[in-house]
Amino acid sequence: MRQETVTISRAVFERMKHEIALLKDSGLYQRLLEFEENISKGKKFGRKELGF
Repeated sequence: MRQETVTISRAVFERMKHEIALLKDSGLYQRLLEFEENISKGKKFGRKELGF
């Protein structure tokens, strides 16, 4: 697998770090982690459990 280097400005990097920190503190992020964990355990979900 080949890796590529991407160069971004320090301001963009700092903004990205701030946005990631905000997302990690959100309830949505926690639900996504929980959902991923449940799927890895083999749990099956229907429309009702997913909120559709």
